[in-house]
Amino acid sequence: MSNFAQQVHLDISGFAHNVVYYDLKLEQKMADHHHFSFVWQYTASPIIEPSAQAQAISDYHGNEVIFTFTGLDGNKLMAKGVINTLKSVDLHGCPAGLHVTGISHTIFLDDMKRSRTFMEQDLETIVKKVLAEGPTDFFNRDAIVPTYDPNLDYMPQFNETNFKFLKRLAKRYGQWFYSDGMRMQFGQLKPSKIKLINGGSLHHFKIETSIFSHKESLGGYDYNSASQIKNSSLKTTTGSGDRFATIVGYRQGAVRQPDLEVGAYTAQAPDSSTLAEMVKLQTNGKDAKSVIYSGLSYLPLGIGQKFTIENKTVEHNLVVIEVTHNSEVHGNYSCNFRAIPSDVGAPHYTNVHAYAKAKSQSAKVIDNNDPEGMGRVKVEFHWAGGNMKSDWMRQLQPYAGEGRGFYMTPEIGDEVLVDFVGGSAERPYVVGSHYNGKNKSGYDTAKNDMKVIHTRSGNRIISNDDTGDITIESQKGKTIAVVHGDGNIRFKAPKNIEFEAGEDIVFSAGKDIRTTAVMNIVESAGVDKSTTVGAILHTTVGGDSMLNVTGKLHEIIEGDVHSESKQGHTTISEKKVSNHSEDNHEFHSKTELKNNSAEKTKQN
Repeated sequence: MSNFAQQVHLDISGFAHNVVYYDLKLEQKMADHHHFSFVWQYTASPIIEPSAQAQAISDYHGNEVIFTFTGLDGNKLMAKGVINTLKSVDLHGCPAGLHVTGISHTIFLDDMKRSRTFMEQDLETIVKKVLAEGPTDFFNRDAIVPTYDPNLDYMPQFNETNFKFLKRLAKRYGQWFYSDGMRMQFGQLKPSKIKLINGGSLHHFKIETSIFSHKESLGGYDYNSASQIKNSSLKTTTGSGDRFATIVGYRQGAVRQPDLEVGAYTAQAPDSSTLAEMVKLQTNGKDAKSVIYSGLSYLPLGIGQKFTIENKTVEHNLVVIEVTHNSEVHGNYSCNFRAIPSDVGAPHYTNVHAYAKAKSQSAKVIDNNDPEGMGRVKVEFHWAGGNMKSDWMRQLQPYAGEGRGFYMTPEIGDEVLVDFVGGSAERPYVVGSHYNGKNKSGYDTAKNDMKVIHTRSGNRIISNDDTGDITIESQKGKTIAVVHGDGNIRFKAPKNIEFEAGEDIVFSAGKDIRTTAVMNIVESAGVDKSTTVGAILHTTVGGDSMLNVTGKLHEIIEGDVHSESKQGHTTISEKKVSNHSEDNHEFHSKTELKNNSAEKTKQN
């Protein structure tokens, strides 16, 4: 173990002297916080008063620690963190220093859960926005270079801290995510020229291979095309070229069957291209876990750093995924590391099934003009700030199909209940609508008598279980039809009522039919009209009565004909008039009876 005193140097903010320590340990891991601990002899005094120790505990909580590790080749590696625990060290009843533990500045990203949405943004934009909410020197914009380029239509951060949100994105899209000790990195690894020589700067070198099934078969549903989607792969086609990783991939058949027909379901793929990308990433992630290199180095190695191991005639190009820096006493240094091939297609922690889990919740409709005509809506969630708007989401209907179904879309401003397919916050849909303290139905009764469909304009269908009535009303509040509970049906319109049939209209009544008009009644038949009366036909006319017949008029009466006029009675015919009686034919007049003819008059 190297014992050069300048290999390790510590600075503690607010402490102006050289930091004397022992048992230093700094643990760094990909996609995780870094943790450190050491015993700090903060004073050179051989006797430490308890009051001085208490003062030190008070003064240095939350202070920053900067670690500088210098290799024998002069290369430096730096890291920093925040003291979050101070514990007194007691030796033989007297204070002897402080046991210091702390965490990396990534903790600033883990301070509070948040819920918000990102719309039509790529990973780079999202990650930079989130990291910008941390300390000013927290990241370098040039270090945020995701390898996944497409825009994400809708990405929610739901009840997650910023750190857990970024970690989930890294898992889902196969991105390198880590702190290099000083600043955040997202998307790519850090190159270096470090080369470890086995038996020289490297000891306890180990290669560990693991053979397990890499195959992946996923199915899902694309509602835009209304089609089932599927994709599968036995192993990665873009994995590492490392010798041992290649061997593990080649010998997959020892631990798996070749069948891919029956796979798993995922709700995370909205279309076939996304599903194919998920299968590719997941097989790459499994490939990245095929071989692990580990050892003890006397040269500082940084997390996410590429380096080379020379093992006699064989070289391994690797990337550090875990490292623990050790310094037992002031100055000396070594580190234990774990590494994987640097050319893997995705990080070892890749998990395309990583998503934020959400439960049903209330939301407010902000748009219902679906450009695709699927009855979808956009909502605004009741979260604590930030962008709370959703993308288009479908809504549950009791019945739906091509050109048919139950079509009811909530109005803008309505409160709806949103649930999530498979519990994924990325796959919301509307279950139904809610009344609330501000927007009430107005139809509640003590016995729950009213069942109503009431549209925005005022059109209503009301079923009253108390009276048995069913009422249909127009938007003006005018009753169109009422089906009464006593068996009666009433139609009423403020203007016209029209009945139109392509063939017959039949009216049938068990008793009477009454027709009343304030003004005119007009009947028209294109061919014949027949009226049959079983008893008396009674017609009353308040004014004149006119009968126009273009053909013949036949009257057949089995009983008597009685025609009475209060004034004159005139019969005019342009041709012959015949009156025939099988019995007597009488003419009576109180005054004069005249028969006039332009030519002859005969009576027989």
